Amino acid sequence: MFVVTSNQMYQAECSAVKRGMTFPQLMENAGTACAKIIKKRFCITRENPRRVLVICGKGKNGGDGFVIARKMWEYGCKVTVMLACGEPKAKDAADMFSLVESAGIDIIRYDSNLTVLKQYLDETDIIVEAVFGTGFSGSLNQSLSVLAQAVNSASAPLVSIDVPAGANCDSATVSGTVFKADITIAVSAYKPIHIMKPCCKYCGRLEVADIGITDEDFKSLDSVACFTLDARDIKEMLPKRKPVSNKGTYGHALCVCGSMRMTGAAYLSVSGALRCGAGLVTAAFPKSAYAAIAPKLTEPLLLPLEPNFEGTLAFSAMADILEASKRASAVLIGCGLGFNKDTVHLVTNLVKELKAPMIIDADGINALSTNIDILKEARAPIILTPHPGEMSRLCGKSVAEIIENPIAIAYEFAKEYGVTVALKTANTVVCGGNPVKIYVNATGNSGLARGGSGDLLAGMAVSFLAQGMAPFNAAVSSVYLHGLCADAVAEKTSMRGMLPSDVLNYLPELFSKFE
Repeated sequence: MFVVTSNQMYQAECSAVKRGMTFPQLMENAGTACAKIIKKRFCITRENPRRVLVICGKGKNGGDGFVIARKMWEYGCKVTVMLACGEPKAKDAADMFSLVESAGIDIIRYDSNLTVLKQYLDETDIIVEAVFGTGFSGSLNQSLSVLAQAVNSASAPLVSIDVPAGANCDSATVSGTVFKADITIAVSAYKPIHIMKPCCKYCGRLEVADIGITDEDFKSLDSVACFTLDARDIKEMLPKRKPVSNKGTYGHALCVCGSMRMTGAAYLSVSGALRCGAGLVTAAFPKSAYAAIAPKLTEPLLLPLEPNFEGTLAFSAMADILEASKRASAVLIGCGLGFNKDTVHLVTNLVKELKAPMIIDADGINALSTNIDILKEARAPIILTPHPGEMSRLCGKSVAEIIENPIAIAYEFAKEYGVTVALKTANTVVCGGNPVKIYVNATGNSGLARGGSGDLLAGMAVSFLAQGMAPFNAAVSSVYLHGLCADAVAEKTSMRGMLPSDVLNYLPELFSKFE
């Protein structure tokens, strides 16, 4: 599903008009599609009509609302239209309003009279809000804030059309009062407010109304449109398990991870690679950490290597890693690796020498940041999985800048260096491919905000990469499933108390839903 800004949505509409549609037709399609969703959601029939209050603005979103009101009236519902901002001004909306008037549908004008307003809210079964849509910015005025508060306090469910009034579509922010929807019907595509945390919570459950705008219309935009995926998409993307197969069928992941001080990073990353289906996994770590790491890793192959005096891998381990990589179909570098002169030299040289696709995480990214242009000398595809602090070291921008605009920063970096970037924020952004695509993840919760979560994610990604997935797809699938698994664990336990190992241990049960 595409995730587009208000301007991109308008461009897509213009593209559809060039194909022969008209703006009034698009408005009619939008209102009709939304009405059908409401009808289905609330089981409306001639024998089971509902009382519907449609609150309309004076622009295009209000025009969609007028069409919805007319369609709900045609379904046999008792419909009242409330003009929240006065008479419609946009021509198409005014034309749709005239059809509402011609049908004899009840029309009232909102005037901040709370007694009258409460009466209407108490007498309705469904409230439909179509006040501003994607064009809103800033905050609601005092009069509309009063209306929003009253609607939010009503017992009837609220359905917002495209964007809840009071929410800023593109920045995905809320300033002041907002209509808190139980259901938001996104017109044609998702908008940033629908999926970007934390303000996506004001949208409630999401539905999408198909109004006749095609994928080609979105692909014709003058800027790259983001997209998001759901469980059905991920299921189609995952490598299939074959009835006749062996361990060699599902790839060999080499995980160069861990040190004396960070043994858990090796355990979580290697275990994540195993749990996600790699046929063989080799754990390469310093010999000095053997007593701490080996007892926890009974399934993978172990490759203890020469340590330095800090308990991390020595640069002299390079030859053994390169030899092991000849048998690997993907390599993970960095989880718990440590940061010193040896590991910096090791990582930068591995980037130049390895021929298997790589995931670089944590201290591997920190090592790269000392010589970022080394990425342009890589002989194999690379996935980077930075959090904002690591991304700051890679690109030279502040953490605040990265959190404010993660999509643009990840996109520009992926484009410049020819890598796939999974930038881990509240909504992890994955950018990669040729041409560069932008995926925005909607799964996950704050329970993942603790050490070890990124190690697990990196292990999952190298597993999918080893099984033959393209780098971008491997990154997207691991990010989605990592978050989905954390959501399931949080429901069973809590976000506060959940550990990365809890997410790891739930993976087999999660995968049962994808086979």
